[in-house]
Amino acid sequence: MGPRRKTAKAVSREGAESTKAEEPKDYMNQLSHEVLCHIFRYLPLQDIMCMECLSRKLKEAVTLYLRVVKVVDLCAGRWWEYMPTGFTDSSFLTLLRKMPDIEQLYGLHPRYLERRRVRGHEAFSIPGVLEALQACPNLLGVETSHLELVEAIWTYMPQVHILGKFRNRNGAFPIPPENKLKIPIGAKIQTLHLVGVNVPEIPCIPMLRHLYLKWVRLTKPQPFKDFLCISLRAFVMRNCAGPTNSLKYVPLVTGLASARNLEHLELVRVPFLGGLIQHVVEDSWRSGGFRNLHTIVLGACKNALEVDLGYLIITAARRLHEVRIQPSLTKDGVFSALKMAELEFPQFETLHLGYVDEFLLQCKMTSTDLVRYGLADVVENPGIITDIGMKAVNEVFSFIKYLVIYNCPHLHNPNNWITDHSRWTRLVDLTLVRCHAIKLDSFSQFIELLPSLEFISLDQMFREPPKGCARVGLSAGTGIGVSSALVSNQNSNNDNDNNNNHHNNNNNNNPNMHHNNHQQPNEQNEENELRQEGPAEEQQIGAEGNPGGLWGDLQLRGILGGLWGRILSAFPLTQAPGEDGNLH
Repeated sequence: MGPRRKTAKAVSREGAESTKAEEPKDYMNQLSHEVLCHIFRYLPLQDIMCMECLSRKLKEAVTLYLRVVKVVDLCAGRWWEYMPTGFTDSSFLTLLRKMPDIEQLYGLHPRYLERRRVRGHEAFSIPGVLEALQACPNLLGVETSHLELVEAIWTYMPQVHILGKFRNRNGAFPIPPENKLKIPIGAKIQTLHLVGVNVPEIPCIPMLRHLYLKWVRLTKPQPFKDFLCISLRAFVMRNCAGPTNSLKYVPLVTGLASARNLEHLELVRVPFLGGLIQHVVEDSWRSGGFRNLHTIVLGACKNALEVDLGYLIITAARRLHEVRIQPSLTKDGVFSALKMAELEFPQFETLHLGYVDEFLLQCKMTSTDLVRYGLADVVENPGIITDIGMKAVNEVFSFIKYLVIYNCPHLHNPNNWITDHSRWTRLVDLTLVRCHAIKLDSFSQFIELLPSLEFISLDQMFREPPKGCARVGLSAGTGIGVSSALVSNQNSNNDNDNNNNHHNNNNNNNPNMHHNNHQQPNEQNEENELRQEGPAEEQQIGAEGNPGGLWGDLQLRGILGGLWGRILSAFPLTQAPGEDGNLH
């Protein structure tokens, strides 16, 4: 019996030792508070708060960490998410009181906030958030996306900056009536993105760098009376409901000219006064107005003239990267005048002809419905640029890489876009949409001559014209009533004079010559074409009812004695920009 008992004791001891060996060691409790606080720097706040319940030592480490932390993100770096649910006024106040040294609070994106406190009801409200923020004496900035909360911060805590990008998350069209925001003068914010919001006015905000307005209703009669944002780098105004009187947009354009660092200008459905940009450029170009633009977008601007677009392009020639042009400005005269100015665009890459905003393409509302919601009354006809204008495009923008052409039914022979001075050598991406009249054989020849082309996108192309269109000479399916013969033969006199030369040089190359007489001319013929372009363009515009006139014809005659001469003298075209990107 004795030996058996010893054996049993030995087995039990071995089992106990093996059980102790299998138990995991608590390495976290073996770490010092300093090491634990260093680890917390790489964890989301929600995970840090959960560690308070694990052990006494971890709770002490969390308390020490919160006591010294200066930057906190409630959304763990995900600006598109919402902060954790379950917060109430008292719990949020308790959390921020644990962080007395906090300076920057990111991710304050609550799913829902009560407007007022209700006695006896524990909720998460705007007054409760303000009380918690005011309990942080060193607070410098807050990141949020709540309209009423940011307005309350501006009102009761004007010294606090709005960090990051302010973007409201409940924007829609038609604009919800509850979406309201009053922007105070001198608000401490750098980026303001508003979508579907009612705003009384856009005041003077010296710190503002990026202003994005989409579906914004400006309720005051003169919303731009005090507009001045000297630090502005990007200004986007898309489909906003504002004053119908175009004179009330004068302070807007003059304020934009005062922003010397403005790089991105986008105006979609903004009914500013026609010719206004021209005069503002004349007054501000010496002091650098619009000179640093690298992106220009004009879409569905009712009163915009070719001269407005031309002056912007000329002023920003050295830094310009991208231009998107609305159909009413997609004309031969614009590029012919730019060609005559003999400017260089060393950084230009992207051109969109016949640009129409996506909202207008996808919206099922008619123009009358949009006007009822306060948007400007605009009906866009197709672009009327022809093959002659496309020749000038690459002669002006010789470094172009990305070309998009939308709904230009007067383009016929892309093969004729290539000349000795226009080779499209750097074109990488070509997109054509609804250019019905382009001939497939000419397009094929054009593609073969592009050495750098990598991507082609064709949509609604090479379709047969409706019955009767070819007979009467109307553009296929456009419904605008402008004869294609009038547009394509706007230089008919010159073509008749040089018809023998064209016939001798191209008799075997173009079987469709009776449809389009524009072949690859020599330099003399090309100059004659440009010289004859003015009167024909006036007839063409008269047929459309456009009172804007031809910019090339209006401006080229007095170009050297007016602004153009001053611009050409101020921008030495023969010199390359310096190392800093500026002209010397």
